Amino acid sequence: MRWLGIDGGGTKTAFTIYDEGMHALERFELGTCHYAQAGFEGMERVLAEGVARAAGTGLLGSDFGIGLGICGYGEGAEATRRIREAVGRVAGEHPFELVNDVEAAWAAGLDLADGVVIIAGTGSIAYGACAGRAMRCGGWDYELGDEGSGGWLGKELLFAFTRESDGRAPAGAILDLVREELDLTDDFDLIAFAQKHMAERGRIAALAPLVTRAAEAGDACARDILERAAREEAAMIDAVVRGIFAEDDSIVPVTYIGGTFKAGRFLLDSLEQALPERCRLVAPVHEPDVGACLLLRRRLDKAGAA
Repeated sequence: MRWLGIDGGGTKTAFTIYDEGMHALERFELGTCHYAQAGFEGMERVLAEGVARAAGTGLLGSDFGIGLGICGYGEGAEATRRIREAVGRVAGEHPFELVNDVEAAWAAGLDLADGVVIIAGTGSIAYGACAGRAMRCGGWDYELGDEGSGGWLGKELLFAFTRESDGRAPAGAILDLVREELDLTDDFDLIAFAQKHMAERGRIAALAPLVTRAAEAGDACARDILERAAREEAAMIDAVVRGIFAEDDSIVPVTYIGGTFKAGRFLLDSLEQALPERCRLVAPVHEPDVGACLLLRRRLDKAGAA
């Protein structure tokens, strides 16, 4: 059997075709399928388009399974029902596994092993699994949380701009980067931008890379933002470790997935330092697209062995 892995995040939806050994054959991306941004009908259109495009390559054949890690799934009974119904229509007769994108990220990042994953992309959330128990922390969405995420970093960047602009913080690279990115002729033009776009999670998250660029240029505010992001992410991880892992001397592997980690050492070094003592930061084993496929294969193997 071949596999189609779907990673539906807040910025994009990635579709990857895998062969029988879970080796990637082809990958492409469409827009976000997050129902809060695309609507439920828009979500279904994105998924249907992606599945049809993947099938059209001829690489999947007629017998394939679909693994979907979809942001927003499992977060509210009504949304969960509608997502599952839409996925059922899109999958048709093909077996599928539908989970929240953070569970798929855990499965991919740790190859189904016990441990914790932190996702920090457009949003942020931690998820852990241990001896059959699972727990998530964070994921309260852009308005209420998502600390350490792209949306959070974008907001913190704009807050730092205002402080640097009026002298509450030392002037640094954030000033010129934001002025150029938003084409500000006057710093107070930021107010109009915020009034128009501050509620748009994707638009604000798109500013997150400027934090890294400013940090690389030595901006103290930018480096503080990334250090605080790491502490927020570590706090989520700590809650999961305390929640489901036994109080013994065993090491808990922690992996990371999401675009904000492109900040590299500025974020990862701080995260490693902020983690609970028993945790060890490890690079992800697989890309997140394959996570739900691994879960589906495990379920089908168990059913076949029964």
